[in-house]
Amino acid sequence: MTGKTYRVGTLTYTRGQLIQVFVWLLLGDFCLHLMDNGVIPTLAPLQFEKLGASKTLYNFVAVTLVNFMYVLLVPVVSTWSDRTRTPLGRRRPFLLIASPLLAIVLILLGFSLNIARWMNASMPSIVGGMSVMTLALSLTVGLFVLFKFLDMFPQSVYYYLWPDVIPHDLLGVFGALFRVFYALGSLVFNKFLIGLAKEHPEEIYAGSAVLYLVAFLVLVWRVKEPEYPRPEPRASESGFFARFAGATRAYFVECFSHAFYWKYFLAMAAFQMGYQPFIANLVYYGKQIFGDTQEGLSRYGNVMALKDVLWIGIYLLLVPVMTKLHPLRAGLVGYVLLTIGSAGGFFFIHDPTTFRVFTVLTFVAAGVYLGGTAAIGPKLLPMEKYGQFASAGALVFRLSVALAGLACGPIFDALGIRYVYAWLALFMLIGTILMAWLYIDWKRLGGDEAYTPPK
Repeated sequence: MTGKTYRVGTLTYTRGQLIQVFVWLLLGDFCLHLMDNGVIPTLAPLQFEKLGASKTLYNFVAVTLVNFMYVLLVPVVSTWSDRTRTPLGRRRPFLLIASPLLAIVLILLGFSLNIARWMNASMPSIVGGMSVMTLALSLTVGLFVLFKFLDMFPQSVYYYLWPDVIPHDLLGVFGALFRVFYALGSLVFNKFLIGLAKEHPEEIYAGSAVLYLVAFLVLVWRVKEPEYPRPEPRASESGFFARFAGATRAYFVECFSHAFYWKYFLAMAAFQMGYQPFIANLVYYGKQIFGDTQEGLSRYGNVMALKDVLWIGIYLLLVPVMTKLHPLRAGLVGYVLLTIGSAGGFFFIHDPTTFRVFTVLTFVAAGVYLGGTAAIGPKLLPMEKYGQFASAGALVFRLSVALAGLACGPIFDALGIRYVYAWLALFMLIGTILMAWLYIDWKRLGGDEAYTPPK
């Protein structure tokens, strides 16, 4: 008697083979988010601050500039990936090429001050008399932007790999497990590494880079993609610019001509507009509350570690729930809870105890939203052009976040870092309204019983 098999495209798995695919994808997830949600959002702002950068400059670089770059490039990379056909598939070639370069740049970012000192001593005529701190800040900005450019590939193409290799009816389960390992990566940093951040940032950068590189090279080796049908032929216009114009026109018509997708894109963007500036600046609030010392940073890290433990519990609870609960409903609940928690944080935080309570409550609500909506894209977007439509959503939220970054830095500099919670509450309220609007439209298009992506 043969065991149950699972199919996605031309791939067929036994239970054991499917578990292996989950393991390699989730290992990559753990190492990616140890880097992207532990190391970068904590060490980068501290590194900028140490070199004399204001919150306005940090938010301009880390939020606005990076997201403008993603607005321009993510649609190109995503559509390129959708149309790529190689022996490795359409997703893995991008990960294989980008991962070693990303690891090298991340290591260099950690050593930017050391590199600046060496350049200042060894090649003074080239650096033009810049001080070590000015040179180090310039290197940090350049390497950070280059890192974020390379990070664009795992932050887009890696996510498009899911629906290509995971059976559709298990995407909700995988999405919840994905969030578990996402939180585990963050937990390892916040519990064991953040206390070393002030004294040993170089070693932390280098270690996370090596872990990421190994995990993604193993993922490329062990996870196989299905065979894909040939992509639809491009328009027959001759000349590069004519073909580019035709492809661009088709992209925007297909992705933005239906009101349903606009509602989806905006509902997703509202979360990012509130959450990304919140995450990017929360460490400053933690330093203000707990003190700008190694002990204060460790106490802040303990709050973040508690958040990660609770996230893991939430995501594990969501694994069976998400087989029955549509991500739209989970997202709406998450938005409501986030609005309440972040508003409470703004009005009631005034000491370490209230910071712990309301920060943890806010992140619990964020865990409900993130775990519940992890598979919302594959549930609502056309699968044959998933990368294209996902990139259109990224274009909207990246542009929105870029504009938000221009505003939030000066606001936090002028009004105080406690307004990071007011900022989050405003956009969570907007997101609640947009998600409810999207839910009504989804029901009109068939809901649980009959929904198919509109064309």
